[in-house]
Amino acid sequence: MLRKVSLGLFLVLAACGSARVIQRNQSGGVIELNGDRGKAMEQAHQEMAAHCGPNNYQIVQEGEEVVGTETVVREDTASDTRTSRRGRRSSTDTTTVATQSTRDATAWRVHYQCGGAVGGPPPGPPGYDPNQAPPPPPAGGYDPNQPPPPPGY
Repeated sequence: MLRKVSLGLFLVLAACGSARVIQRNQSGGVIELNGDRGKAMEQAHQEMAAHCGPNNYQIVQEGEEVVGTETVVREDTASDTRTSRRGRRSSTDTTTVATQSTRDATAWRVHYQCGGAVGGPPPGPPGYDPNQAPPPPPAGGYDPNQPPPPPGY
């Protein structure tokens, strides 16, 4: 009965998901997802909206990241007992084999940025429109956007 209750509790907990803020600054942050990714992502969206404002954030990177290492040590012991034919003497041999393995520990993380769109053209002077054509060269034919003529021209 206890085994059935434990299995049921494990299945209920496995169906849950959670989001944990790892790092946060003025422009965005990093959130780690645990358990059910769909449920955890719902909580992550709530965290991002609380930090940046509703619909004022953009996910810029999402995926599994190495967050450290995990080392597992396993030790197997085997015993072999032998008894003489007459049953008077017995001996026991014990063998222990230790194995150690290390692997990368990973976690699913979401990186986000506040303010909606990411990137874009750098800001220009007031009234600057990057989609507007450059002004025509000034009278006299000199254009500061063009390289100077070769020497002796």
